[in-house]
Amino acid sequence: MRPVVFGNRFGWLHAGSGKRGVVLCNTYGHEYVWTYGGMRYLADALSARGISVLRFDYRGTGDSAGVDLAPDQFQSSVDDVNAAVDWLKSSAGIEHVTLCGFRVGAAFALTAALRQTVDELVLLAPVASGRVYMRELSIVRKTWLELLAPPLREMQQDDAPLNVLGQVYSDQFKDSLEAIDLVARVKGAAIAPARRVLIMNLRAGGKDPLRDALAEKGVEAQARPFEDLTGFLQETAFNALPRAAFAEVVDWIAGSASPVKQAKSNVNAVDWPALKIETPEAIERPVRIGQEKLFGILCEPRKRSAQGPVFLITNTSASARVGDSRLSVRIARELARRGIASLRFDARGRGDSPAAPGAVQSDTAFGRIYNPIATEDTATAARWLARQGYKSIFAFGVCSGAYHALKAAVVENAITGVITVNLPTFKRPADVAPDGLRQSTRNSMAGYAMSMLDPQKWKAILRGEKQLMRVVRFVLEYAATRARSRIVDVLRLDRLSSTPPELATEPGAMIRALDTKGVKTVLVYGAYDAGMDLIAAHFGKQGARLSRFPSVRMAIFSDLDHALFMTSGSAQVIALCERIARQVASPIADPVFPGRESVAL
Repeated sequence: MRPVVFGNRFGWLHAGSGKRGVVLCNTYGHEYVWTYGGMRYLADALSARGISVLRFDYRGTGDSAGVDLAPDQFQSSVDDVNAAVDWLKSSAGIEHVTLCGFRVGAAFALTAALRQTVDELVLLAPVASGRVYMRELSIVRKTWLELLAPPLREMQQDDAPLNVLGQVYSDQFKDSLEAIDLVARVKGAAIAPARRVLIMNLRAGGKDPLRDALAEKGVEAQARPFEDLTGFLQETAFNALPRAAFAEVVDWIAGSASPVKQAKSNVNAVDWPALKIETPEAIERPVRIGQEKLFGILCEPRKRSAQGPVFLITNTSASARVGDSRLSVRIARELARRGIASLRFDARGRGDSPAAPGAVQSDTAFGRIYNPIATEDTATAARWLARQGYKSIFAFGVCSGAYHALKAAVVENAITGVITVNLPTFKRPADVAPDGLRQSTRNSMAGYAMSMLDPQKWKAILRGEKQLMRVVRFVLEYAATRARSRIVDVLRLDRLSSTPPELATEPGAMIRALDTKGVKTVLVYGAYDAGMDLIAAHFGKQGARLSRFPSVRMAIFSDLDHALFMTSGSAQVIALCERIARQVASPIADPVFPGRESVAL
């Protein structure tokens, strides 16, 4: 596969061997990043059968140009599908086109096909009713809000634009989504969208209004069940690849075509500098990094006087480089607007980087998230940036990405600074099954204190919906850890350790190693984040004992949620990154390090 850019849209072409091609139409919002790896898998499987595949990001999504909250996102996405078809025909010589859309991407695909007929259409779990879809988004949002600490929940205004796991929807786009009625659109169309259509839904059999409406237009329409759709529509740490369903899709599209031997692409990474995505604030280029052939997007500001600091943005969870609901892209481009460069990249086995050789990546939840390969790849990306001439390289990550950023900063000399956001652990957790990981998710001590005053929480305990003993065990373990850490600190026992810094797993040893190297380290936390308990247990309340380390500080924000889904919190973090970068580029004293105390903001 090779990267392509057309009309400031970023995508990938998986080359086939004939004149048949498929345009994959992604879903939107949080579902986009959850299913990113699966869509790449489907493209690879089709390509292996000789079918060329173009997968791409609509404007305003993924790595393509365009901003969030665009009022005409629905119509522009449909336009993008038509543009993708035209590009595939003109640039890849494709004569027979299939549109394959997933979820709301299926609605985009069908709408585009009713405007510009294609040969075949595949609708995977299509959003046939916008009202149902909006109810589903509301349920996802409600579930997220219930997990927030009450003060954070109260900050979510009812009259603000809809925010679902960090994806903000403009009112016009929300209205366009709610107006989706695929059956009515087919019935009211003057033309049939395709000769053949495959519909795959969670349940199949019996009456299918969309299939019947297509059949009335003379379309050869089939409806089949989508096996393991529920497992696929999970966040990246948990989702399961729907191999059986995708095998059906490949067979339906490819027909009797046998697997083909793929010719080696004649497009080398040295040709990639010709590709660029232009935004008002930045020029972005796809890059290939190191012998591992990691994939990344280098985002450089249009206006800057000299090569200043650069931020190395790590993957969060097992998600691709764009970040949850496009968070990493928004951070990169906002930093560029402020004159600061960044590199967002995929560690091996994520996004568009190759998998690591051998069976080294556990398929358990923690195995995917905390595999040391991601730490190694973060160090590799930092060395690549150093070879490009960058001297001040800040590793940056959220949650598990913060873990890899911090671990890489300990071992890699090219990294001169690290900013972690809501770091959950200093030590790689033991592998657990997905259900175990979900059960291990907990509130913070501050959150538990507030919950004690909430009658609904006590009612849930009495109904058996909440496990009180699990909370009690956590509180006792927390108290024991804090006491043990205090003893180690008073007696300076951590200084007696002979463990090399690169093998350190204890928080004190890692922080000491970073400080000794002079790595400017900022531990950013939300005031109600569970990670604050980790810091308190090892370094005192609000990390008071971190003041002993001149290169290390904490920054605490009252409006910061764990994953930076709230726009106010992400804006605070970006502003902090800018202040740190300005200090590196200027001899003026760093405002983030004004004295010896943690910074509560």
